[in-house]
Amino acid sequence: MKTDIQPLIPALRFPGFYRSLENLELSKITSYVDYRGRGPNKTENGIFLVTAKNIKKGFIDYDCSKEYIKESDYGNVMSKGTPIIGDVLFTTEAPLGNVAQVDDANIALAQRVIKFRGKEKIHNGYILFYMLSTVFQKTILKKAIGTTVQGISGRELHKIKISFPSLPEQQKIASFLTIIDSRIQALEKRKSSLEKYKKGVMQKIFTQEIRLKDIDGKDFPEWEEKKLGEVAKFSKGRGLSKNDIDENGINDCIRYGELYTDYCETIASVKSRTNLKKQDCVLSEINDVIIPASGETHLDIATASCVLVEGVILGGDLNIIKSNLNGVYLAYLLNSKLKNQVARLSQGSSVVHLYSKQLCKLNIIYPSQTEQTHIANFLTAIDKKIALVNEQIEKTKTYKKGLLQKMFV
Repeated sequence: MKTDIQPLIPALRFPGFYRSLENLELSKITSYVDYRGRGPNKTENGIFLVTAKNIKKGFIDYDCSKEYIKESDYGNVMSKGTPIIGDVLFTTEAPLGNVAQVDDANIALAQRVIKFRGKEKIHNGYILFYMLSTVFQKTILKKAIGTTVQGISGRELHKIKISFPSLPEQQKIASFLTIIDSRIQALEKRKSSLEKYKKGVMQKIFTQEIRLKDIDGKDFPEWEEKKLGEVAKFSKGRGLSKNDIDENGINDCIRYGELYTDYCETIASVKSRTNLKKQDCVLSEINDVIIPASGETHLDIATASCVLVEGVILGGDLNIIKSNLNGVYLAYLLNSKLKNQVARLSQGSSVVHLYSKQLCKLNIIYPSQTEQTHIANFLTAIDKKIALVNEQIEKTKTYKKGLLQKMFV
């Protein structure tokens, strides 16, 4: 007897597993609790309240938002069902579709959170990664309602079918992907430590709490202090709108917004391209320090980078600082010790502006050229380590994304 039902076979499987997957609605393979409809009274301490803000793509972030309920209210707030370690949490809106597993039983769950617990056929870890997979995320987006804030009803969510193999295969999949997650978390912890170290060491360098030595181990000369306008000249970029960006363009270019989204203190490799002609534009010289002339917030606009590539087209909303100072040193100085001062120089509310006439008033401190170079090289070496770890994080995330596309149907 012929059938039109096609077997469910993932593109990627572990050796030894060949059977077609089962396909059942969530309501049939899990027990669940929908915590929507209750707004608990919050306190400054007590039992941690996990809200939709805390639930990320695969983990609970306890630092991004900290809310609590009284211990005496716990029974009432969690009367629908208390969480246990391993339960899967799903956010139904704002944001929609974030998933994590309970890793601490001593928590309460807020509105916009649904808790799933696998029955005998399904492994909680498998549910977690299936819900993070491309196939499931696409499904919930199709079923979501709303425009400004998208959400999904519990009824629609529980009708969604999940494809799953035998328990041994589920456990193998969950264990393997958990190892990858642990690798990502370790790398992110390493990156965070390096960033904290960089921030701390910059503070000590620019307050001269620590001083570098010359090649003979001797102290460098004392630092000088002047107005930035006394040691630098200012100009601006020209043109270059978002519509001028073309990934296949013939010339490298930098727009102001990229300084606080894509670049750090040094720009050795340019990410954007355009077909604008160089003769009609303002071009970079090596050692130029650029800083936005406009932005959304006062702190965002206080972001400097030193261009290490000659002949790059510089956009119109960029202040260009040229001086005999080491540009990399100056960029690190502006982004650390002087960042808040630069922010205070900017003007405006909905759109913030920063002009050269304001920048020239800035008091800067600087050592000899040799010590400037030593400091720039030292801090650049830290940034290279951070960039390397970040590259490893992105590669591992890309690898995981590929697995989530191929291991689930």
